[in-house]
Parts: sequence; C-alpha cells; structure tokens
Amino acid sequence: MKTLIYGAGPIGQWLALRLGKAGNDVKLLARGDTLQQLQKQGIVIVDGFTGESQAARVPLVDRLGPADHYDLVIVPMRKSSRLAVCPTLAANTKVENILFLGNDIAGFHRYFDYLPEEKVLLGFPSVGGGMDGDDLVIVDRDKPNGKRRSISIGELSGEITKRVEEIQELFAGAGVPVSLEKNIDGWLKYHFAFVVPMAGAIVKCNNDVSAVGANKKVLRQFVLACREAGNVLRKVGYPRRQPPIFNLFYWTPLCLAPQVFKPLFDSRFAEVAIGLHLKAIGNEFAQMADEFSDLQNKAGIETPNLDDLLGHITAKQEIH
Repeated sequence: MKTLIYGAGPIGQWLALRLGKAGNDVKLLARGDTLQQLQKQGIVIVDGFTGESQAARVPLVDRLGPADHYDLVIVPMRKSSRLAVCPTLAANTKVENILFLGNDIAGFHRYFDYLPEEKVLLGFPSVGGGMDGDDLVIVDRDKPNGKRRSISIGELSGEITKRVEEIQELFAGAGVPVSLEKNIDGWLKYHFAFVVPMAGAIVKCNNDVSAVGANKKVLRQFVLACREAGNVLRKVGYPRRQPPIFNLFYWTPLCLAPQVFKPLFDSRFAEVAIGLHLKAIGNEFAQMADEFSDLQNKAGIETPNLDDLLGHITAKQEIH
C-alpha cells in the first residue's frame, strides 16, 4: 500500500518511522525547518520510558501534487491544520483513501465540505509526546515493555470494510495494533470527555501532572467533569460509553476517586503523552471545548465541574 504521511509532527514522524522500518512504501511530507532537519539526520525518536533512541530515514516530499498517486494518505495533525490541508487533498484526483488521525468533536461533516465521503476515514493514534529540549519523545505503551497502544479507526457508516481491514494489516505489519470502531464519531467524542478534563486538571495545577495526583479535590473534580461530559453525550444521542473503561468514572464512588485515579496522573505515560502534548498542540483543546459547547447547549444540562476545568484551558490560551 503506497502511503503518504501528510505532516511531520510528533505522530507523523512516529508513524513514518514505524511503517518505514517495517519495509513499507511510505513517504513523509514535511516543510521548512522540520524538512531540513529530517533531510540532515532522518527521523530520531526517543522512547519516553527507556530513553533509548530509534532512527530511520524515509523518503521526504514537501508537497502533494494534483497527480501524485497514493493508496492511503494519513493526516496526523491538529483539527484546524487538518481542515486547512483539505483543499490540497481535494485538488488531487489520485489519492484513494484519506485517514484523518486526531482529536475530533465535530465528526465527519466538515471534511465533506471538501472531500467525497467515500475517501474519508477518521481515527485516533492513542500515542503521545512532544519535544523535550532537542529530543522528540514519544510513548506508545502504558508502561515499559508493555503492549503497544492501538490506533482506532472507523468508517462513517460503521461498517468494517475491506479498506479498513487493509489499513489494519498495514499497521499490524509494523507492529502497531489497530482497533476497528463501529462508531468512531462516538469514540472520538468520548475521548474528549476523558482527555480534555484531564488536560484541564493539569493546567489547573500549573501544568504539573504529578501535582494532580496529589490533590484529592482536583481528582474528584476531574471525575465529576468526566461524568458531566459523558452525561452530555448520552443526552444528545451517544448512549454507548467508549471505550467501556469510561464507565469507571460512574462506577467509582467519589470517596474512592483519589485512590483510583491518582496512578493515572502519576504515570510516565501521562507525563509524556499529556504533559508534553499540552505544550505542543497550541489551542487545540480550547477549540475542542468550543465545539463541545454546541453539544452542551443542545443537551441543556449543567456541567459546573467541566466548565471550570475547560475555563482553565481557555484562560491559558488567552494568556499565550
């Protein structure tokens, strides 16, 4: 499968390295200083657990031409950036499938303003990281030597089609598991209901991930905010909590919440995947909060804890 990774951010480089080292026909689109650095030294990624480096060189391009053929283009960018490249993707008639990877509240419809429905898939990489000094640090497992986290992908229709199975096979050959979701739109919305309250709690504790784990009051607020976000989603027509572990926010008595969720914020995964990610993504979380507010208004229910944590994210963006 001839593949283009459209964007050389942390996830784009990680994907290109994994697919390239597995011998796939993959190219990475990069520009500016990032392109020059990759031309000079190739992709170098530091394991967030072990500190070990992996390096690979993959073919680089600086544009997608109208007649460039790819079986699959993967776009692992922030939401605003993904929409910005849609006109370029639309101008190409040779690309067969486009997989947008990343946080997404609004769902498929915005892409259909530019692209045919039959080309578009959505997903989420479930790995994270960012720049730590001069090093690109990535965690793709929950713990050292653990199983690699799955990429989640899905069709608008919810069908398990031949093309998603082929993409699953592509990643599996590179040692990356793929979870085929029958409701990727709902999955991405519930991901918001977990990760953005988590980010808000971290910002509230002055960007100190471990400080959240030491603050029982903020931990309880985090759990309540996740419940409130989940209640909004259920109210507007997403009754299935995804993944099932999201039910833990409802099943856990508040008196036990600090004990149950403290390890989440004490983990190295959270420190790298959320902590470094917060530094790298600019205003993406604030943009997601704006999109989610449409669902909150539709649901018509109060979400005081979620609003407070989202307010800390918004305030941070206003300061910067």
